[in-house]
Amino acid sequence: MWRLVTASLDFRLVGQRIRTLVEFSGVPAGTNGKVTCADKAGCDDGYTVAIQRKMPGRAAPLVDWFTRDEFYRYLEQLNH
Repeated sequence: MWRLVTASLDFRLVGQRIRTLVEFSGVPAGTNGKVTCADKAGCDDGYTVAIQRKMPGRAAPLVDWFTRDEFYRYLEQLNH
């Protein structure tokens, strides 16, 4: 799994608003969301981050986990 640069960077991303740049995992391009947490689980070295989005037709928010590579490839930060 790709690693995020440092734990401090990963945790600074928590609370950041994001926008999806491309359709990904059934989420249309342009969908907004928020980084809700960073976690080391599943990583040999580094962290992954959870992105939460409210999606039409879903009672509960959709949460997807992103590695560093995926975060910077598929998402853009809106308030950094």
